[in-house]
Amino acid sequence: MAPRRLLLLALLIASLAAVLTEKLPNSLIVGDREPGDHLMQREFVMKGYKWLRSVKLTKTFTGSVHSKITQVQLLDQNEKGNGATAAILSGGPGDNFVTVQFKSVRGHGVNYVVKLYGK
Repeated sequence: MAPRRLLLLALLIASLAAVLTEKLPNSLIVGDREPGDHLMQREFVMKGYKWLRSVKLTKTFTGSVHSKITQVQLLDQNEKGNGATAAILSGGPGDNFVTVQFKSVRGHGVNYVVKLYGK
């Protein structure tokens, strides 16, 4: 009976480790969609890889001068999770702009879709 429990426990630990080490996209969504808001801007952000180096890209997005951002979607197009990370440096929901820094994993590039919603 004990070897069977031990085998079951080992199988459970192995499957849990496989799930936890699975790499997921590095997408970031900040803010909430509200009734009446609309897509203010949609832009593809791409920068090629550098061999054995990480790539950094800082970009400011302005949706509309007369609208406020309600939600920022930074959608990683690299589904394996080894693309880039995105961080909001300034602006965002409540403002009319957002500045984002993208930083890739060593040897990979940046490939994101940025969507700004607002009203």
